[in-house]
Amino acid sequence: MVGTPPIDPNSREAIVRRRDAGTLTWRAPALMLFARTAFAVVAQAVVAVIFALRGAPTPWRDAEPWLPVYGTLIDAGCLALLWWFTRREGIGLFELVGFERARILRDVLLGLVLIPVSLVFIFGGTYAAAWIVYGTLKLPLLFGDLPFPAALYGVLVWPFIWGLTEQMTYNGYLLPRFQALARSTSLAVAVVAFVWSLQHSFMPLTLDTEFMTFRLLAAVPNTLFQTLVYLRLRRLVPLVVAHALMDGATVLFPLLARS
Repeated sequence: MVGTPPIDPNSREAIVRRRDAGTLTWRAPALMLFARTAFAVVAQAVVAVIFALRGAPTPWRDAEPWLPVYGTLIDAGCLALLWWFTRREGIGLFELVGFERARILRDVLLGLVLIPVSLVFIFGGTYAAAWIVYGTLKLPLLFGDLPFPAALYGVLVWPFIWGLTEQMTYNGYLLPRFQALARSTSLAVAVVAFVWSLQHSFMPLTLDTEFMTFRLLAAVPNTLFQTLVYLRLRRLVPLVVAHALMDGATVLFPLLARS
């Protein structure tokens, strides 16, 4: 007799069961929705305080380029919350990933394939946002230079933790739970993609309303694409691979240009 295969704890069916049992309510997803943005402001403030203590005249602005370093503080806060919330649901933190050992090679290759497709949405959104906000296709400077050790961290360590945590937050955790709780896939995609885009306005927080609007609008096409891909795959490894490599490149290319 062939046994029934176990249900993926992060599948739609399993999440709906926890919703119906009252194990999953709106409280945790609602708290998680803006947590990453809140952690970003707090982490930048920590770095700004360090600059202020060192006598920097513009500590908040000086902290802005250090996102690839203080971003790991954001990730630590998010992972702690996700661990707490998933534990309350009775599942493990990394069950949000949907990792399948038999698919690992295919998922890595799929992640590489996703990169050029994602870049279409990233560059399309970026140039469209620049045209809407600034009336030009010339892009504003996103990040300043970092010292070599910090830049190296931003290439070799930060993007992999960042890509994993961000995908776990928005796709692995928030999207399927909003889908189940709201009983609407389109509403879940709209809410999660918008908040995911909004976080870019606060990473870093520049207090420049035009730049913040640009960052929000530029991210919308790619966050929509990312959520739709996840709903099709229900696995994060391909998205994490693509996300990490592209984020690492944003630090690597300016570093190479300086050398």
